[in-house]
Amino acid sequence: MIIDNLKSKISDPLVFRGIKNASFLSAGNFISMVIGFIGFIYIARMFGPERFGIYSTVIAFVTFFLIFTLSGLPKVIVREGSRSIGSLNRTLDELIGVRLLSVIIAVGLCVGICLLTDYSKLVKTGIIIFSTELIYVGINSFLETIYQTVEKMQYLVYFNVSTRLFITLFSILALSLGAGILLILGINLLVKFLILCINHRFSRKFAHFKFNWSININKALLMPTLVFSLMGFINAFSIKIDLLVISFLSTSVDVGIYGVAHGIAREGLTLRNLIVFAFFPLSVKLIQQNKVNVKNLFLYSFLFFLCVLCGCVVFSFFASDVVGILFGREYALSAPILRALLFFLPFAFFTLPLTTYLQASNREKLLLLVQIVSAILNLILNVVFFYMFGLIGIAYATIVIFFIQSILLSYFVIRKKKRSH
Repeated sequence: MIIDNLKSKISDPLVFRGIKNASFLSAGNFISMVIGFIGFIYIARMFGPERFGIYSTVIAFVTFFLIFTLSGLPKVIVREGSRSIGSLNRTLDELIGVRLLSVIIAVGLCVGICLLTDYSKLVKTGIIIFSTELIYVGINSFLETIYQTVEKMQYLVYFNVSTRLFITLFSILALSLGAGILLILGINLLVKFLILCINHRFSRKFAHFKFNWSININKALLMPTLVFSLMGFINAFSIKIDLLVISFLSTSVDVGIYGVAHGIAREGLTLRNLIVFAFFPLSVKLIQQNKVNVKNLFLYSFLFFLCVLCGCVVFSFFASDVVGILFGREYALSAPILRALLFFLPFAFFTLPLTTYLQASNREKLLLLVQIVSAILNLILNVVFFYMFGLIGIAYATIVIFFIQSILLSYFVIRKKKRSH
């Protein structure tokens, strides 16, 4: 019966299109992941744990400030555009000024707070240079909403793969010639901005907007933007702050050791987020047509959980070999951390249908509540578990946080279903 139910759902044209988009993005992400992973391995091996720890700290610090670019804006644009493609141009024009202002604020905060830290001069210089990454991400994510809304996912794949490919190639070449941390960061930025210019020209085939600084206060759009962005801010505490916590509590070497395990496990989370990315416009359409069945959401959640759990169990047996062969003996301590950290992924995939459903149905405030709880617990558990278990305690904290998120999201979805009857 379950199989027949799945077949009937997959045969729905809208669901089939979502699966097609997700498959296309997954294939592109796999190619991009392989390319980026090669660069990740090469950089880690050439730098060694200490310099790789400095490099990871710079990236983690800057990435944290993405939340101040109003990171929830793309979801609002896609949700509005998916409801009415004709309104996409108007929505883009209304929100571009807000996005540009938020990017400038994010860069200013990143540089200003960096100067107040006790980081070394090298780390601070790297952060100041790499802070321009916030400009790139702010504009690039704005352009991505166009392709996502009109469901031209192939362009996302083309630009993402191209960016990863050229960054990896030029970084390997520079490292082989003896380049240091700052030059590698500079190469990363140069490639991204060059491809961004090409991306902008292609995006005009599907939607037009002018770069302007006019701030339009549209409460119907700005309020959900603030909620989604606050979710991103809280999410940074519950997930992305791990490397920063280590950088404050321990040494650059520990950041490098954990960074390798974190970088490998993160690829699984990237795949999960791409599936959400592909299905989000479809989810909005299905909800408008009342085609969402909560029982099926949980069916898909458990299928995701079991499949990913099996994959993690199998991969965990080879974690030591993978780390030893790819990264060398210097990173031997990354293996047990990776073996533990992998098991947050089944819970992350379990919540995939639930979070997509809540976001697409304008129930993001429930997600925000879950993220607030997760953030508070994560900060506490990171510190407590670090002193109780050492570096691997950060991985334990991540697993606990994702498990708690699964329980809370399941509760809220079930409660919403009961209230709707």
